[in-house]
Amino acid sequence: MINPQELKNTGFSKSFKGYTCAEVDRYVDYVVEQYTELYRANTELEKKLKIVSSKLEEAKNEQDSVSASIVNAQKMADEIIKDANEKANAINSAIKASFDEIVSKYREVISTQQKKLYEAQKNAVDFKNGILDGYKEQVKMLCELIPVDSLDDTEQKSVEEVVESAISSAGAKLGIADKETDIEEPVENADRDSSVSGN
Repeated sequence: MINPQELKNTGFSKSFKGYTCAEVDRYVDYVVEQYTELYRANTELEKKLKIVSSKLEEAKNEQDSVSASIVNAQKMADEIIKDANEKANAINSAIKASFDEIVSKYREVISTQQKKLYEAQKNAVDFKNGILDGYKEQVKMLCELIPVDSLDDTEQKSVEEVVESAISSAGAKLGIADKETDIEEPVENADRDSSVSGN
């Protein structure tokens, strides 16, 4: 684009029959003035265009950087989620194994305690029956030592009646029942396992 100063310094040759120099000069000055304004406006627009182009390039670079950051962030999030899932699965497996071990030990303890309870109940019944048998033998011996003739006919009792009366009296004092006492045997492992699993 031609410079306004060059346009202003442009000269014209004169001839005998030409235009009036003053009119031509005034018109040239007007054209130069208008052209100068356009030239100045064009220069400003070019500067602004360069600035806008520079900012647009920066924006593109920033966009590329942001896109790369988003991709990296997504990859990191995927890795974090994967690692968290793996740790959660490991913890769940460890808890399940520990729970199974605790349940197994608990079943063994229950089985052992039930066997001990059964033995204790059996020993208690045997001890009670032994005491009752001892009382019965002693009463029989006392009855055999007492002469039958020394008893009145109205108060005479048989040996069995005396024995039963003594046993009942002794049982009442000891707080125990007859010799035949039921003992509950330990629950079978299968029933116990099913009840524990149900709980």
